[in-house]
Amino acid sequence: MDTQAANLRARVAAAAASVAPAAQQQPAVKGASVQTPVRLARTIAVASGKGGVGKSTLALGIAMAAAERGVKTALVDADLGLANLDVLCGVRPARTAADWLSGRAQLSECFTTIAPRLWLLAGASGVARMADLERPQRARLIEGLARVAAHVELMVVDLGAGIGAGTLDIAAAADRLLIVTTPEPTSLADAYGFAKACVRHGRRDGWCCATTMAIDAADGSAAAGRLTRTAQAHLGITFMDMGCVPVDRAVPLAVRSRTPLLTAAPESSAARAMRGIESRLAGLDDGVQNGEESGRFFANFAARMGVRWGNTAAMIAAGVAGIGGVSVR
Repeated sequence: MDTQAANLRARVAAAAASVAPAAQQQPAVKGASVQTPVRLARTIAVASGKGGVGKSTLALGIAMAAAERGVKTALVDADLGLANLDVLCGVRPARTAADWLSGRAQLSECFTTIAPRLWLLAGASGVARMADLERPQRARLIEGLARVAAHVELMVVDLGAGIGAGTLDIAAAADRLLIVTTPEPTSLADAYGFAKACVRHGRRDGWCCATTMAIDAADGSAAAGRLTRTAQAHLGITFMDMGCVPVDRAVPLAVRSRTPLLTAAPESSAARAMRGIESRLAGLDDGVQNGEESGRFFANFAARMGVRWGNTAAMIAAGVAGIGGVSVR
């Protein structure tokens, strides 16, 4: 296991080579070509109106289910203020996104192996949210994530709860936005409020929803139906129901043991439901993995963060050609 972990960590270090700050000149890479479009991972942003609905648990479950199917996956904790995915995974990262954004570490040092084909970029506590980042840090964020996306097939982004500007920027730009709710009226109202904020922030399509803590499939379907009808009537958007995660004692037990649910109780009803949600998400025809369209998320995100994507895309293309031969910070 130690050898396997070392090998996986080496793969992450090679795949997640970090980038130079926007103001720093990047070294030339012999043989690099910026003419061929770089295929970037599809992105799924997982969000909720408020906390307490099991959003992070579901984000982790989706990422693990994809990795189980052989999909190389990066799981990103985008809540830089109150991160908790590292706790759910039972790991203590030596480096976090805060270290990378501040320039204290290379991006490859900030990824932690969770399972074969699954790596976590942990957030941190007490760190300014993305809305507070300075322009050089914004450029570093986008360039680094895009460089990682060139080496994985899926990026699952666990957003912070609420409607902060940084959260809405990612939610509006992601290829797919999965809003998590429970059947409770208050949770449904929060989910609708989050969707409304995203519409005002410019999101138009790719809407998905999932229900947690449902009594059964009928309860989850009814809740998703209420959210879908309300959003259609008042916002003019259509949600695709990805399914529900039933109430399952295995979920809190996994959280308390700091073990991912799909590892702690792989055959539990909640684990099977999470695999079903991931499978349905994977089956959607995003149209984002063909040629230049695969960079749609990063182009949109760069525009919202005030960073020029054209220069970033060229850096990524050069970096991909030189991975393993060039180390940039």
